[in-house]
Amino acid sequence: MPKKHHFGLDIVEKFFGEYPTPDHHFKPNIYFGSEEWTFDETIQITLFSRYINSLQVLCKDVIRVGSLSAGGKEICIDEQYKPKPPCLVYSFGINNQFDFDEDINRLFGCDVFCFDPSMKTKSFRKADQIWFYNWGLGGENTRNELGWQIKTVDVIRKELNHTNRPIDILKIDIEGDEWYSIPQMISSGALDDVKQISMETHFISKTPGGQLWGSHPIPPADELYTLRLLYDEGFRICMRERNLYSKMTWPGFNNSITNVNKLSLIKSMK
Repeated sequence: MPKKHHFGLDIVEKFFGEYPTPDHHFKPNIYFGSEEWTFDETIQITLFSRYINSLQVLCKDVIRVGSLSAGGKEICIDEQYKPKPPCLVYSFGINNQFDFDEDINRLFGCDVFCFDPSMKTKSFRKADQIWFYNWGLGGENTRNELGWQIKTVDVIRKELNHTNRPIDILKIDIEGDEWYSIPQMISSGALDDVKQISMETHFISKTPGGQLWGSHPIPPADELYTLRLLYDEGFRICMRERNLYSKMTWPGFNNSITNVNKLSLIKSMK
């Protein structure tokens, strides 16, 4: 096993790199969750806060799709990212709120596929171009202890015959299971042709020192590592929205943070 290095707050700047400029993408200089590096919780919170509050790329035209409350999301509609028919949108986490999905279809004419096993509703066709499936998103294909059918994105794409269709927007709001799902998306290649992601991130735990988010909670360092994986996959943060209903001061960290934040990321175009 590689020797572990433990560092304090004084070297966060060194590892975290420069702030972005128009010609420089913000990039952390280490793999947060690798076996070679270990940080205490205060350092991890600092790294997370710095990361999500630093935009990595400029989107000139960001719009709100859906309501101004929890159901809505920000997307980039610069020309190279603007959805155009026959566009495809996957929307994970509905909670009986279809405002994002209906708006996407109305504004851009996309086919929208919605997924949420928690609604206790059978799969159905909601509108001409909007479908609902009572499947959950996860890092493996299984049926969980609640009886919900959990599937990975690559398997869903195969079952819906979408393997040859790029995903214009991938919306993820699944209460902490984003960390469980994203590494598998990357390793399976399911994100290779995804143009942008709009997701809600749930960092560390619901309360200081409390229960970790998600049905498959992972250590905070691995959550940071997942953000780095997205960066390496080419996704850049273009918009961030704080959830002010989930803010708190963590032990050892003098500032209040929002540990639930919405991130909009676009795939860098080469």
